[in-house]
Amino acid sequence: MALAFVAGGCTPLDLGVLSPEHLARSRVLPEPPGAVCPFGGQALQSGLDLNEDGELGPDEVTLTQYACANAPTSEEPTPAQVVVRTRKLDPGTPCPGGGQVTQAGLDVNGNGALDDAEVTREVHACQDAMPVRTRVRPVTSHSLCPSTATVLEAGEDLDGNGVLDGAEVQASHPFCEVAPSLLRIQLQPEPAGGRCGRPGTRVDAYGDLDGDGQRDADTEPAVVLTVCQAARVHEGAYVVADAADLAALQGVTRLTGDLRVTSGTLTALVLPELSVVQGALTIESNPALTHVALTGLRFARDVALNDNAVLATAALGDAAGSRVSVDGSLSVRGNPQLASLDGLRGLAPRNELGVAENALLESFTFPHVTSLPAGLAVHRNPKLRTFDLPALATAEGVSLSQNAALEALTGLAALRTVEHLSLSSNGALTSLAGLDTLLSAYSITVVRNASLQTMTGFLPRLIRAGSVHIGDNAALESAGGMSALRTVSESFTLHNNARLQRVTDLESLEAIHSLTVELNPMLTDLGGFGPLLRMERLSVRYNRDLQTLARLNELRFLQFLKLTDNPSLTMLGLDGLMAVEQGFSVEDNALLPTCGVQQLAERVYSGSPFELSILGNDSQTPCPP
Repeated sequence: MALAFVAGGCTPLDLGVLSPEHLARSRVLPEPPGAVCPFGGQALQSGLDLNEDGELGPDEVTLTQYACANAPTSEEPTPAQVVVRTRKLDPGTPCPGGGQVTQAGLDVNGNGALDDAEVTREVHACQDAMPVRTRVRPVTSHSLCPSTATVLEAGEDLDGNGVLDGAEVQASHPFCEVAPSLLRIQLQPEPAGGRCGRPGTRVDAYGDLDGDGQRDADTEPAVVLTVCQAARVHEGAYVVADAADLAALQGVTRLTGDLRVTSGTLTALVLPELSVVQGALTIESNPALTHVALTGLRFARDVALNDNAVLATAALGDAAGSRVSVDGSLSVRGNPQLASLDGLRGLAPRNELGVAENALLESFTFPHVTSLPAGLAVHRNPKLRTFDLPALATAEGVSLSQNAALEALTGLAALRTVEHLSLSSNGALTSLAGLDTLLSAYSITVVRNASLQTMTGFLPRLIRAGSVHIGDNAALESAGGMSALRTVSESFTLHNNARLQRVTDLESLEAIHSLTVELNPMLTDLGGFGPLLRMERLSVRYNRDLQTLARLNELRFLQFLKLTDNPSLTMLGLDGLMAVEQGFSVEDNALLPTCGVQQLAERVYSGSPFELSILGNDSQTPCPP
């Protein structure tokens, strides 16, 4: 038989700040077969010894978890059950401020108690609460404000340096069009049983618009931020490999190191009081895990929820979606039974977000994510139709790949700058509209999107780009859609778009370093590139229906010209071209009169004769004088 903890219906255990009068107690009772445990098991009950009789009474139980047994077989003996004991620690070593020690293990001798020889895990939880700090910072724009704002941020000073660092922010609020000097802030204790369920700190603030030092309830609304402070701290890293490890961790509110959950038998991970993981929180490779609930979580350095084969529900943070600060990265990958990320929506990674290989996932939202310096990656989620990052303004990279059901890009409506934008192999994507605020990108890649028909309205405010690559989009008929684009500092490539007929909506384009148009068999119109005056390289190859380059009528200067294997090309039409300075190659265009090519070369080419090649064109058709 396999044992696993299952959350009960009682309210979460709240030990508050431990005192000599009320010690934490626990007891283990047999659980008969029923709705919670079909084949029976044990119930682990925890709470405070309020009447000080040395035992946990029925009316003192605040948390119940179940160790359920699988169906027995004739070959398997009844296994030992997990039992727990907790005792108070006086101030000293290892807890200078006092605390508690929790021990857990298997009841090998079946006496219903944890004997010393049966202890397999011991956890010290020391009394410690870091001071709460605030900071204010003016911003020129905010997703919730029409213009300028002052952002108030609050959190625990985890590193004890006397200031609130960005990684320590647990709560924030923008005050629209309020100067920092007009912000009034007051800190006061949040009692146990309030918003945190245990003692915390309440931050009251308002914008004193008239500067009189008094809040006007009609015009100066108050804002309350709550910082839930950890009270019981375990020093160092912790690994949960079985039910005993999980049981011993109950009641801890802060871990100073990493928390890693990797278990072959655990079916439920429930830690309602854990608030802060100062290291990485990793829940990975748990083949039996179906349920995760860390509803008190407010901070972690990194979060990974990866490769959990039967995980069906996950909650990191409270049901209201309050902000959970993640200083580094968030990864949700390889959870084939996880259909919803609603329980993770409060997570706010500050560096990187990855959502990949979740077979049932149809949508997700992360409303608190504002910047991703290491990028956003959404890959191989076959049922994902929509996602929403309504506050994301900047990202190093945005990569959306192999999401077969993805319908729109409207979830990136606030994105203003990105280094690398890649949209590839999203089979249901028919339009690229939705990126209306993007102003600059170093590289843009649109490839292998089988249903994409048009790029109209793609990036209407994009001003500059490093490179643009549009390729292998089987249904694409019209490319372009970047009406404000002025410069492409490196390459613009149109490659192997089987139905591409025209290039439009590039009327502001002034400069491209290199333009490559190749293997687009139905392309007839390059009018979108008409405003260009100068390029380093122009390469037009293997475009079956292209007849003329006359729409490039403003082009004046090139370093290299290459025209190859365009079987319908009958005229160059580069009448405005004044100079080709380093390379001139026009080859194997069967209907293009050779004499016209030679005339153009004589007029504009000034490079080495070794870089001049005119071969395989129509040598029979004469040219007018």
